[in-house]
Amino acid sequence: MKQIFLETGVLMLICMLVACGSAEQINSDFPGTWDGFIAINGMVLDINVCIIIDEQETYHASIDIPAQSAFGLELVNICANGDSIRFALPSSLGEASFAGLLCADMITGTFSQRDLPGSFELHRVSGLSEEELPYTVSEVTITEGNVSLAGTLTIPQGEVPFPGVILFTGSGLQDRDENVMGFRVFGKLADHLTRSGIAVLRCDDRGYGMSVGAIDHLTDSVLACDASLMLDFMFSQPKVDSGCIGILGHSEGSTVAFIMANSRPNDVAFVISMAGPSISGYQVLLGQVEALSRQAGLTEEEVAGKVELQKQIMNIILEGNDHSRLENLLRSETIESLENLSEADLSAIGDFNAYVENTVAQTIIQVESDWFLNFLQHDPTHEISAVSCPVLVLYGELDVQVPPDRNLEPMQTALAANPFATVMMFDGANHLFQAAITGSVDEYSILEPEFTDGFESTVSEWILEVSSLQ
Repeated sequence: MKQIFLETGVLMLICMLVACGSAEQINSDFPGTWDGFIAINGMVLDINVCIIIDEQETYHASIDIPAQSAFGLELVNICANGDSIRFALPSSLGEASFAGLLCADMITGTFSQRDLPGSFELHRVSGLSEEELPYTVSEVTITEGNVSLAGTLTIPQGEVPFPGVILFTGSGLQDRDENVMGFRVFGKLADHLTRSGIAVLRCDDRGYGMSVGAIDHLTDSVLACDASLMLDFMFSQPKVDSGCIGILGHSEGSTVAFIMANSRPNDVAFVISMAGPSISGYQVLLGQVEALSRQAGLTEEEVAGKVELQKQIMNIILEGNDHSRLENLLRSETIESLENLSEADLSAIGDFNAYVENTVAQTIIQVESDWFLNFLQHDPTHEISAVSCPVLVLYGELDVQVPPDRNLEPMQTALAANPFATVMMFDGANHLFQAAITGSVDEYSILEPEFTDGFESTVSEWILEVSSLQ
């Protein structure tokens, strides 16, 4: 679930943005996942790059810079010629340019930004090829009208038909693997589920990655339409048991799953809620601000001030009649946050006033969107309480984005009349169900990109049990 408030800690600055794009010559050795580093001006930064080639023989790629909390940055304009590759993207800090040479499973070359020379090195991440995986992987496209969802369908080996599950991401545009700070949440979960005998469909969100669709007026209802397309696609698969297809939603995706279970009760066989909210977005955000402010070491008086500021911002949005006051509140909070930065970080920003105004403008676009207004107002308990199919709800004890101390009890109450509902909490787990230390968002990138013990098996065993009862 994305955060629609100004963080109370140090702002993380992305110093390098990289891009790739259309190919001059396709080289099938480039696609894959690469780990490595950039070395420039005495600084070394770890990077991760993912490159794919689509059916039109066009490169698509993304880059992670974990140390700067930059993840899943879309790359464009790749140019390849034989074993050579280059890519670049102008940024507010000047164009970042790469030129490298592929040799075996390594790409090495030069990197430059703002006339500073450097180097980079990438190593292919070893792993099973699709031919070696114990299941079938298919790249799929689901199209209806102006919407085209690109995704991955994985089908187990063995006796058909298999139970099936659709994975639906949380708020904010994300790829099919739900890559959060280097942890490919859905990619890893899909692998486990498919190895366990469950067919899995996951797609890039509309308007992101290789999926197409309008995002100007995005709401849960629109997202539910996309989930419905995915459900129809699963029904068309001969190896999938049409009587046992469910939806797993993470964070706000849980709300979409419950909406689908209500709108298509004869088709949705089960719902799995990963860190799903059971209160309105208004209340969710107040909980986030309070939890993250405390983690940042603020005093109780300062925490109360941050919570009150968040209330003022959301109330203005709900009333919809004081745009100038909203701008002023966001501007003062942005300036206050920047006061905690070091001189070096402030220097990297460049024009201070321009940076502030750009930050405020971007935040205004976000908080005045249809999605955010719907998010603030919508209370998911109506859909949750109306669901009659089996439901598995999972929370992480240390989750600061959908805190269980605010959401677990209302979820239990909403599901009290459903005899097939189970609500569980994983001790020591964060919003991504990693084994965490504090649960802080800043911590995501330093933890192992693995689920906490028992999480994956809990999900797979529950689905298989539901399937056996159908």
